[in-house]
Parts: sequence; structure tokens; C-alpha cells
Amino acid sequence: MGYFDDIEFEESSKSKNRDKEELIASLLRKGERAIPELDLDAIDDIINYLLEKNQHEKALSCIDSLLNYYPYSSEIWQRKAIIYDNKADYINAIACFDKAISLNPNDEEALINKGITLDNAGNFDEAVSCFDGVLSFAPNCIDALFNKGLILEKTDKFQEAIECFERIISIEPSHKDAYYELGYSCDFIDRLQDALNAYNKHLELAPFNYNAWYNRGVVLSRLNRFRYAIESYEIALSINEKFSSALYNKGNAYASLGITTKAIEDYKQALIYNRKDVYALYNLASAYEQMDKFKEAIETFTKAINIDSKHYESLFGRGNCYYHLEDFNKALRDYNSAIGLYGGNPELWYAKADAEYNLGRVEDSLNSYRKVCSLSPDNENAQLDLANTLIEAENYHESMEILNSLLEKFPKWAEPYYAKAKLHFLEAEVELGIKYLEIAFTINPGDRFDYNFERDWEKVLQFLISRDD
Repeated sequence: MGYFDDIEFEESSKSKNRDKEELIASLLRKGERAIPELDLDAIDDIINYLLEKNQHEKALSCIDSLLNYYPYSSEIWQRKAIIYDNKADYINAIACFDKAISLNPNDEEALINKGITLDNAGNFDEAVSCFDGVLSFAPNCIDALFNKGLILEKTDKFQEAIECFERIISIEPSHKDAYYELGYSCDFIDRLQDALNAYNKHLELAPFNYNAWYNRGVVLSRLNRFRYAIESYEIALSINEKFSSALYNKGNAYASLGITTKAIEDYKQALIYNRKDVYALYNLASAYEQMDKFKEAIETFTKAINIDSKHYESLFGRGNCYYHLEDFNKALRDYNSAIGLYGGNPELWYAKADAEYNLGRVEDSLNSYRKVCSLSPDNENAQLDLANTLIEAENYHESMEILNSLLEKFPKWAEPYYAKAKLHFLEAEVELGIKYLEIAFTINPGDRFDYNFERDWEKVLQFLISRDD
């Protein structure tokens, strides 16, 4: 029975299309009165039919034929504007809307559609003025409020957008799209609980909207409610199993919970549907790195770099993997490439300095440590590393200045005392060296060991030198 029904439906559809083609042909002939009485439904049918076939010029010719008969029809001028809007000819579209509005100044539909066209053209302020014009005489017009809210969202005026969507909900409590946009706007201004409430309400009305389940998961992740976020992503994926962004974010949620193996599974699955997702590749590589699977991490970081050669984070990550494998030359190569892309990142310079130091390039490492300190003046660890490297370079004066400065700020930090002790021992100032060593042992009693400096000086120096590592 279904088979015969399909044939009947197909024949009916063909018949309707023949009727449309006949009507179009009669309009294009222009020699006869094709529609003696204005039938907007029939006009909309043929316009939509032609637009679906991308036959804009034929649609315009039909409308112009109608305007010969109905030159003062606001509705016909509106439809001509819509055709121009459909072909992205916004100047002519707006001119036709203006003609329609001049014929019927309080036509809500014409003003709203003009506002939508202005939005499409990127004229956001003028579009909002159109919607405000409608609201001046129809304050409860939901279409005007909704489209105004969308533009306010687009222009980052989220609080004003929220007011529009809340107004819609007060008029029509079951307006599911207003709840969705309300959630989106609240999320952007960190009203996370309000965003969650809005998405929950939207999903009561539209439970199969996988984008809403996804957005809800994002909000829950931002609230650090990762297990609930995972549930939300899983529902989105039950509706759309190929939703790679949901898989990616589910992986992030698992990673935040420290469940790295599950995170890896999700990143891999996301990459099945979007093989060139640099962020998924980067996070997958980072997960491998976290598990000390440096070979897999390097391979994955390399895939990300091959897709986006300017993704400095992947260069940094791959460099760190080489560093852990003690391949300092390759690590330094990647750090330098990353710095070439983002030279203002102090962490990159710090990694570069450490790699240079391990390669015995002490002067280069000093320059890099100094760069870290200039970019991040409050990084006391970098200052300490700089001081220790200066000691190795026998620049005792500058090292002492840095160590004294550190101890002024952090008088209970043992490491600068150890460094000062080492410096004094190297300068043969034994009593001062023992003094600062004992201060450090007082702060860190767990480090203390018995020694007689005259007999055990090599042991003491080795202990102090080992602090650098």
C-alpha cells in the first residue's frame, strides 16, 4: 500500500509543479491578467519554487509583472525585497522594503523583514532601529524582540539581549527559542546558573535539540560539574552520534576528572569525524604526554603542526616531549619555532633556557632566563635559576644581587639560602657559606645531614650543586 501511496504523492507533486510552471509562464508573458484577484499564497508558492531552483531573475520578472497590475501593493513590494535579499543584493532589497513601508508605514512584517535584511548586510544599528520602530507601536511583538535580541547577542551586548529574551518569555512562557538564546547570552557574561536554568527550560520544550544538550554540557563544565557535563554530552551524542564537538568536550571533561584513558577515547572518536581538528589533536597529544607516552604524543603533536604550522602550543608540547626524552636539540628547535610565533610567552623562554642549559650553552641560557624574568617579573623560580646559572658562569656579583632581592621578598624560602651558601663556598668564604647553609637547614630540617666542612666539603658542595636540578 505504501508503494502506491508514494506514486500518488509523486504524481500530485508533479501536478502542482506543472501548475506553478503554467502560472509562471503566464506572468512572464505579461500580456494577460494572470491573477485577477491578488492571491498572496499563490505568489509565495511560485517565489519559493523559483528561489529553491536559484532562478532569481525569473522570480523578479514575475514580481515585476504583478507590480504592473498592483503597483501600490505593500505585500508585492515586500516579496520583491525578499528575492533581492535571497540573492544578497541588500541595497535593492532595502529600497523595496522602503517602498512597501511607505505604502503601509505600520506594517510589522515589512519592518521586521527590513531589519533582518539590514542584519544580513551587517548594518546592525539600523536593524535594531527597525525592530525598535515596530516595538514603539507593538511593544509585545515577539518577532521584533527576538530578532533584536539576536543582533544584540551578535554585537556582544548580552545584558540587553537578555532583557529582550526575558521579555519574550514573560509574554509567551513556552517560547523555546527565547530560552535557548537566554542560556547562550547568560553563559557569555558568566551568569552560569542562569544559563543552566534557561537551557533546562528549553530542553523541557525541545528535548531532542542536541545543540542545547551540548551547550548545557559546556555550562556544567564551566561550573566544574564535570560528571553532569559528561551526561549532557552523552545525550547530545545519543541524538547525533557524529557530533565531534560533543566528543571533544566530553574528552575535556574526563581529562578534568583525571580519567585520561577515557579522554583519549573521546578525542580519538572526535577525530574520526573531524580529522583536521587541531584542538582535538593537541589535547590528545597532551593526554599521551601526561601518561608519559612521549612517542605517541610526539606523533600526535606533529599531526597538529602539519595541519596548522602556526599552532605554537603544539610546537611547545612536542618540544616538552623531546625534553623529557633528553633530546634537547630537538626540544630547543621546537621551542625556538614556537617563540618565533609567540615571543611574548614566558613559559616558552623558560623551557628554551632549560634546554640550552642542558646542552651546555650557558650564555644562551642566561639570556633566555633574563627574558623570562623581564616577561614575568614575579617568577621567583626563574630568578633563582638565573642566579644559579650566573654562579656557574662565575658572575657572582649579579647572582648575589638577585639572591638578596629574593630573600627580601621571601625570607622563609630555603633555596636562595642554599644558593648563597654555594656562592660563598666557591669564593672560599667558608664561614658565610656555613652560615647560610645552616639557615636553610633551619627552614628545611628534613634536608639536614651531619658534616664537617673541612672533611666533607665535597659532599656539601655536591649537595648544594644538586639543588639546581
